[in-house]
Order: sequence, then structure tokens, then C-alpha cells
Amino acid sequence: MRITNQKHVKGEAHCPICTHTVPADIDLRGKYARVAIGQKCPRCGSSLDVAAVVQIPEAA
Repeated sequence: MRITNQKHVKGEAHCPICTHTVPADIDLRGKYARVAIGQKCPRCGSSLDVAAVVQIPEAA
């Protein structure tokens, strides 16, 4: 059984319904970034489970 490091950060995601970039919690698992499960879009109220991650803040 592999243990993967999970990290939760604030980022931005593209809502598939209202087509806006909205703030979201991002789960980083290994080299993949996904929107945390169960979040709703603050603009339209749709689920962000299938939203694409647009930006993850990172220090330079």
C-alpha cells in the first residue's frame, strides 16, 4: 500500500456551468491537482467536482 502526501491549498478553478474562474480548495495528490470534492461555485451554485484547476498559488 502506497502512502501519498495530500496537501490542501486555495486556488482557482474554471466552473463548467457559468464559465468563470472562481476560488476553490485544491487537493494536491502527488503530481495531480484536483478540486476538493463537495464544493459549490460561489457564482451559480453548481458543483465544482468536474471543474478544471486553473491556478495554484506558488512562491517564486
